[in-house]
Amino acid sequence: MSLNDKQEITEVLHRYARAVDRGDFAGVADCYFPDAIDNHGGYIGTVDGLIEDMRLRHRTIDSSMHFITNILIDLQGDSADVESYCLCYLRQARAEGETRQSRATIKCRYVDRFERRSGRWAIADRIVVFDESVTEWIEDTLNPGWVPARRDSSDPVYTRKP
Repeated sequence: MSLNDKQEITEVLHRYARAVDRGDFAGVADCYFPDAIDNHGGYIGTVDGLIEDMRLRHRTIDSSMHFITNILIDLQGDSADVESYCLCYLRQARAEGETRQSRATIKCRYVDRFERRSGRWAIADRIVVFDESVTEWIEDTLNPGWVPARRDSSDPVYTRKP
């Protein structure tokens, strides 16, 4: 059992969260093997289909944050059973003229099988196990002078130069 393997798997999970939150669907796909299967609630199927489903579901979301924690990894050679908790906030874009918008808070777990192929760890199979989904109306009072998050490649995580 290698701590390096566990760290690589953990980083795939964190890259997945960043990619979903930034609308980087190529980055999401890179976290999976091309032949992986994902059971993501309303979608069950291949990674290509998952990406198309995400594009459709996320087209009206103006803010997305996935927090992945409580990561347990059971390594068995070039395979690993991984359970991680996810707390997800998905805020819908405001309708024109509205000051409020809806935000869903979702509690779930990722039950994954990771594999190492050609030296690279990625998701081979995922089941998203849902615990709760709550939708509420909010009014965003963020100071407009602060740097806003972006759901694309213009976000500072991609544009900031060292």
